[in-house]
Amino acid sequence: MNVSPDIDSTTAERVGLDPGALRRLSSRIEQDVNDGRYLGASILLARSGVVGYRDNIGQVAPGRAAAADDVYLLMSLSKAFTAVLVLRAIDHGRFTLDTRISEILPAFGAGGKQRVTVRHLLTHTAGTYAGFPPPPPLTMAKDVGDLAANVRLISLLPAANTPGERVVYNPFASYAVLGQVLVDTDPDGRSFGTIARQDLFEPLGMTDTSYGLAVNAPRRVPVSVPATDGAVVSGAMMEILNQAFTEESEHPAGGAFGTVEDVYRFAEALRRCGDTGEYRVISQSLFHYACRNHTGDRSNGFWDFDRQARDLPDFPANFSLLGGYVRGDGHYLSALGHTASPRAFGAVGGGSTLWMVDPDRDLTFVFLSARFLEGLDHFKRLQQLSDLALAAAVD
Repeated sequence: MNVSPDIDSTTAERVGLDPGALRRLSSRIEQDVNDGRYLGASILLARSGVVGYRDNIGQVAPGRAAAADDVYLLMSLSKAFTAVLVLRAIDHGRFTLDTRISEILPAFGAGGKQRVTVRHLLTHTAGTYAGFPPPPPLTMAKDVGDLAANVRLISLLPAANTPGERVVYNPFASYAVLGQVLVDTDPDGRSFGTIARQDLFEPLGMTDTSYGLAVNAPRRVPVSVPATDGAVVSGAMMEILNQAFTEESEHPAGGAFGTVEDVYRFAEALRRCGDTGEYRVISQSLFHYACRNHTGDRSNGFWDFDRQARDLPDFPANFSLLGGYVRGDGHYLSALGHTASPRAFGAVGGGSTLWMVDPDRDLTFVFLSARFLEGLDHFKRLQQLSDLALAAAVD
């Protein structure tokens, strides 16, 4: 296992990061690696747009030490990219948050989904198909990256509840539909992957980020899962994830790949309210509206079984319009940490990834891991790591 690098105290202190707290953050991750909870990880912390700390810990595969240029499957962090592209399209007048999806994709307006809007899909309140893999007869192994085929079948399925009635995190379908909305309204007739590359990744300098990646790409990090009793997510499912997302895949909800540096570039653009100084991703007005809590005090029904099985109290969903979460007020489970300011926002990728921005502290934290930690265990891990990262921020 890699040993934490010597911390450049001058750089860390110059940007307002406490070297001792940074060591504790890396040590916590190293301990989890030693305990077999997950393999390697890459982390980055910055304040006010200046990177003050990086670390690459453990191994991302047997005999392969974690490295700064590792390309991870970002899982549901991908939703944040899709969400920002949707907001950008709204800024350009192609549709609104209240546009019904059936106005753009007429086949979608069936089975109780006639009133589903763009905002419903962004906030997991649409009641759409809730499965993790594509709807049958499509399969994860062969069809997860076929955006048009997935949306055609999703459109035929009935809503599970009245749109807007419940908050239930949607792993796959809602953001697939949003990806197709972007394609069908694009004035240049581009594919989803091309839209993401030209309108987001390239302008932000995210040179190693893409939807889909060659399976044999040399810097691609394989996803693994701990061999634990009672696990719902099997090693076989992880192997499918390692083989199904190819360079031809377009999976807006979970199929993006990127490095810790690229995820930081994206998060930094949002810390700056959607404007890098050279490129405006979205307008400030829409950004400030989007990074509010758009689900009130309602809980996320997706976690009911896991929460009850672990005897955990209920906690609010706190979904933003940015493909992730807002911290909000109160003491409850949050991947963004107990100590984050109420305005903190970020996104979580299933079992393995996080980016978080605390605007009150001008702090950005990115965590990418090579091993899938299941369910709310991942949220509990992220809560501790976010709090350790926040503890490093000093005035």
